[in-house]
Amino acid sequence: MKLNLRMTGKILGASAKSKATKLIASKFARYVNNIRKVKVHIDDVPSKLHGTLTQCSIEVLLPGLPSIVVKAKGKDFAQAIKRAVTNSETVLTQKL
Repeated sequence: MKLNLRMTGKILGASAKSKATKLIASKFARYVNNIRKVKVHIDDVPSKLHGTLTQCSIEVLLPGLPSIVVKAKGKDFAQAIKRAVTNSETVLTQKL
């Protein structure tokens, strides 16, 4: 399983990158044989009610099946990535 993690607008630190990698690896450990690649894109999105929110988009590429794309928003990097990983794990469980 390859992991592609990128963030626009800000620089992603080494500690945040390692935490995200560990979280994704632990959540997708059951499906590691069925996943070809995981693409994670983090971006700041303006919101009328809450100011600026962080949006995490996860694309899971599966061999022989359509890829799974999940987007989630949060008030910070950690919350957004946790929500997106949890939602993508749920979708992945349904697909496989």
